[in-house]
Amino acid sequence: MSAGETSEKKVGLRRQWLLCVLMVVAALLICVATGTSFLSLFASRLSVTQQAIAAFGLSAAACLNAWVGYKLASKRPIAQHTIESYSRLDLRGWNPVLLAPAAGIGEEILFRGALQTLLGVWLSSALFVLAHTKAYRFNGLNRRVLFQAAGLFAVSLVLGAIAHFTGLVVAIVVHTVIDITGLYTVRHVTSRSLMPNNSSKPTPLRGAA
Repeated sequence: MSAGETSEKKVGLRRQWLLCVLMVVAALLICVATGTSFLSLFASRLSVTQQAIAAFGLSAAACLNAWVGYKLASKRPIAQHTIESYSRLDLRGWNPVLLAPAAGIGEEILFRGALQTLLGVWLSSALFVLAHTKAYRFNGLNRRVLFQAAGLFAVSLVLGAIAHFTGLVVAIVVHTVIDITGLYTVRHVTSRSLMPNNSSKPTPLRGAA
C-alpha cells in the first residue's frame, strides 16, 4: 500500500459500531450510577402506532429540510467543509444505510436518553457539540466553527424535543434517517467531484479557513 493510499484510508463500519457500543455502555453506566432504569429511557407517552406515525412524518420533514438546506448552501465554504469531513467515511455500497444507525442509536441513547434525563436538554446539547469536535475539526474559534457548532446545537435541541414529546425510539429513527440522507448526499457530491470532464464543474471540496 502506498503512502497516498494510507492517507486516504476511510473510516469503516467496525469503528462506527464500536463507538455506538461504547456510547450505549456509557449510558448504561450513567443509569446504574443514578439509579435510573435503562429501559425507562425508552418510555413514551405515545402508543406504538402514534410513535410510528411521528417517526415517519418527522423523518420526511427532516429529509426535505436537509435537501432544501443543501440546495441553498451547497456552494458555501462551510457546506464544503462539512461534506469533506463526512467524506472520510467509507460510503461504498450500502455503507450509508449501515453506518447511520450507529450514530442514531448510540448518540440518541447517550445524549437524548441518559444525559438529557440527567442534565437537561441544554447541557446535554452542549456536550453533544463537544463530542463532535474531532469529526467537524473544530480547531479554533472562527466563523466556520461557530456556525457549525450552532447548527449542531440546534439539531440536538430539536432531537431532544422529539425524544421528550414522542419518545427516544422516534428520535433514533429521525436521527438515523437524517444521517442516511446526509451520507448519500456526501457520496453523490464527492463522486461527482471526482468524475473526469464533469461538465457541471462542482466546487472543489476543501476546508474553510
